[in-house]
Amino acid sequence: MADHSSKGNSSDNGELRRVYKSPMQQMNDFFASDPLGGLLGSIDSFFQRHAMEQFGGFPVDVYETSTDWVVKADLPGVKKENIHIDTLGDRLRIAVINQEDSEINNANNYYRRERHMARMEREIPLPYQIHRQRTKARFLNGILEVRGPKYPKTRNTLDIE
Repeated sequence: MADHSSKGNSSDNGELRRVYKSPMQQMNDFFASDPLGGLLGSIDSFFQRHAMEQFGGFPVDVYETSTDWVVKADLPGVKKENIHIDTLGDRLRIAVINQEDSEINNANNYYRRERHMARMEREIPLPYQIHRQRTKARFLNGILEVRGPKYPKTRNTLDIE
């Protein structure tokens, strides 16, 4: 039977020795060990993936030529069928609805199906009334261009007698 009276006197014999750590050092050790890495990593990836949505959606340029108003929206990686355009008097609404399905099968009869849906939308006020019949949209190389003739806004208020 071994003599346990020398416990704590020597760390050379493979016994554990208690070491005092300050609360700050304990906190540093906690975060350095990365116990929440999966959670924090997923939060980081969420904010990176959805940054466009959080900061006003996608970038747009609004300008006019001598005869038309023009709205250009940068939509890289978006498919044409996922773009929806609505006219609302003197405002243009551009919405991108992206749905992705992914399925994974393997030899162990494990099956996983994930669905992701992202929606980005911008409503752009224009200094002109939009005439739907004469407004055209085209999508080429990730850039959506909507162009329409310049008609003055109609007054939607009533005069009081």
